[in-house]
This record gives sequence, C-alpha cells and structure tokens, in this order.
Amino acid sequence: MRLVTLFALVLTLSGCLALETKQEDFYTLDTRYLELCRGTSNSCVELALVASGIALADPIETAYNQQLTQPNYPLSLAKMMLKPADGSYSATPADENGRYYMLPINDKTTVVWNTLNSIFDWIYPDDNN
Repeated sequence: MRLVTLFALVLTLSGCLALETKQEDFYTLDTRYLELCRGTSNSCVELALVASGIALADPIETAYNQQLTQPNYPLSLAKMMLKPADGSYSATPADENGRYYMLPINDKTTVVWNTLNSIFDWIYPDDNN
C-alpha cells in the first residue's frame, strides 16, 4: 500500500495527473469592461489606456490600417478588433450573451496587446528604475 501511495504522490508531483492544461493561445475581449486578456487568465489590459495614450497608438492604427476615432477611443478599438476592415481574422463569441469574444493571437492583436502594455508603462513608470 505504501508503494502505491508513493507512486501516486510521485505522479502528482511530476504533473502527470494534471486534469487540464490552461491554453493561452488566444486573447479574450470583454466587451462590457473593455479589457483584453491572455486566454482565460487574469493577465489583462484595459482598452481605456488608449484614451490617455492616443499619441502612442500609431502602431495599432498602422496594423489595422484604420484610425481610432473619437469620442470613445476604447470602444473604437474594441470594434476595430472585433471586425478588422481587411477581414484577416474573425472574432469568435465565447459566451451566449455576446460579452466575451476570443481573438486569435496574430500580428494585429499582438500589436494591440504590446501597445496597450507600452502605454501602461508610460502612464505608470516603474519607480525602481
């Protein structure tokens, strides 16, 4: 019995009994709170950052070949991401209410992710540097 328990412990510690591996090979867009997250994780950025950092949003506009428009830059960005003008990808509804959409990780969505993170770093610089 000890041998079986020890074997089960070793398998558990080595990860062989993991029930499910979290996949992060997509972005999730929350259309209610206008947040972009990596997969289903809590690693998220707010689209509202683009309003304060509109001067830094050129990479997004270049990637999508569209302009972010007033008066609501975050909503404009969400619409741009949900339906790119060139039809290069499709957003997939992730719930029945139309709140969450899955977006592929590609050159356009990655530019958005990186640009929003850059704007965050610009607004909230690390005081340790």
